[in-house]
Amino acid sequence: MQRQENRTGMPDGLKSGLESLSGADLSDVRVHRNSSQPAQLNALAYAQGNDIHLGPGQEQHLPHEAWHVVQQREGRVQPTMQMQGVDINDDVGLESEADRMGDQALSIGRDG
Repeated sequence: MQRQENRTGMPDGLKSGLESLSGADLSDVRVHRNSSQPAQLNALAYAQGNDIHLGPGQEQHLPHEAWHVVQQREGRVQPTMQMQGVDINDDVGLESEADRMGDQALSIGRDG
């Protein structure tokens, strides 16, 4: 079986680590670097659907935001507020999990 080229914008190791932990195929995720959209929400980065928006110089948030994509796909993210017409979830438990699992995915990707 031929491996599909990674066109997500995520480093290969991070993508494979996330997929290994979640069991999800993340080949349809797209990373938008140097995006102006997070600033409109007073954020450094955010994930919505299959799109991850990283503000300028915010690459370090990619693993965390990528795990939010997984959480959203699992149906565990419900809006807790709205800002600029965009649904936002600021659940502390989901944020903590995204930190932990994003770091773990990076680790697996490096070792794998």
